[in-house]
Amino acid sequence: MKKTKPETSASSQERATREGVFDRLFAHRWITMIVSLLMAILLWLIVLAQEPTQTIIVTGVPVSYDYNAPLYTGASLDISESRDVRINVTITCDTNARGNIDKSDIIVYPDYTSVSASGQPGLYSLPLRARRSDASLQKFEVDSVSPSYVDITFAKIDTRKFAVEVDANVDAADGYVLDTAQVSPNEVTLRGPVEELDRIARVRARLEGSAPLENTLLGSAPLDFLDAQGRVVEADRVTVQEGEQAEVTVPVLRLRTVPLSFEFSNVPSGYDTAALGADLSPGAIRVAGPKETVDALESINAGIINLTRIRIDSADPLRISLPEGLRISLPEGLVNYDNITEASVNFHTSGYDAPRTLTVGDIRVVNVPSGVTVSAITEELADVQLIGRPSELAGLSAADVVALVDASTQNITISGSGQQQFNAQIVVTGTDSVLAVGTYPVLCDVTVQSNDSNS
Repeated sequence: MKKTKPETSASSQERATREGVFDRLFAHRWITMIVSLLMAILLWLIVLAQEPTQTIIVTGVPVSYDYNAPLYTGASLDISESRDVRINVTITCDTNARGNIDKSDIIVYPDYTSVSASGQPGLYSLPLRARRSDASLQKFEVDSVSPSYVDITFAKIDTRKFAVEVDANVDAADGYVLDTAQVSPNEVTLRGPVEELDRIARVRARLEGSAPLENTLLGSAPLDFLDAQGRVVEADRVTVQEGEQAEVTVPVLRLRTVPLSFEFSNVPSGYDTAALGADLSPGAIRVAGPKETVDALESINAGIINLTRIRIDSADPLRISLPEGLRISLPEGLVNYDNITEASVNFHTSGYDAPRTLTVGDIRVVNVPSGVTVSAITEELADVQLIGRPSELAGLSAADVVALVDASTQNITISGSGQQQFNAQIVVTGTDSVLAVGTYPVLCDVTVQSNDSNS
């Protein structure tokens, strides 16, 4: 029998030294903790190697009703009633990804295939599907969802156009006036369930103001849906394709009363138009426009009184009148606030006697251009009616009255040779208050030399 060699004292001493070192190491608590952690990691790696995937349940995932919405909107349908349900989704994922997956990584949506195939409104019980969201960085497979069906009610949808009305609840300051409000867009398209659209009769943009305005107001106004009685309609499923607000402009104009003025035409030489005492009715109108423009106005020119158009009233020979009124036109950018477009002319000739009638034989052709010959064929004008103060009319004779034919180039209407009728202007000499009333034609011979003749 082999005998074991007795352990020497040196070997025994070496072994005791090693045991003392380990004892001293594990006597420190922090070294023990590090070793324990390393052992736990090692064990976890062993478990992962044995189980690479795990099945978990993600709770509280919302249903995305808009996902694949073209399947029902393409059939002119829209969701009119649905439930806010939360879904539990069972998934299989890598074990090391388990703690990184939450409900934002999953999309749960109804399967609208049967709705698209039917194309009819009503209540549907639709299966729910689930998939990874496009933003998810985690890899997993969806096993099942619970609950697996959802009830959804669909309504028929349509689109309709409505003009946008403006309701501007604002006031103008003293001396100012509000012009017609403008809105953009002035027409909108509404989309929604037919039964909700049927309740809408008008679309309104309502703008609220505060202090009285002196300047044009610009603002955004929400759009309201109104029924036929003007009541606001709550239509949650109706959308405005152009947006939920409109831009409203309320012009604020300066308002001022401005006098009307006029001018005379065809005034005989030496005649004083003040003798007619002419004025207009109305004598002033209210004008609105930009403040700087309106405040700078001294008067509004209503037009021209053509003295050849004055007539003696057949019912009252002491009264003269103008057959037509003067048309009032304003400069661009101004508004005729009273909408008075015509002013009548009044003549105040108190103290005038009945008109006096004379025959005028002094007919003269004036302003004949070079190369043109004009001679009067008419020898005298009978029944020329004169108005004026009685004392001045009584002292007149035919020699004081001259008929002037203006043969200026612009008044000649023929070429070559021929006869043309001109209206003569009656000039009364020696007085500034007597006027001939009416028109008096004079026939003339006219010869216009050709350019060849001049050369």
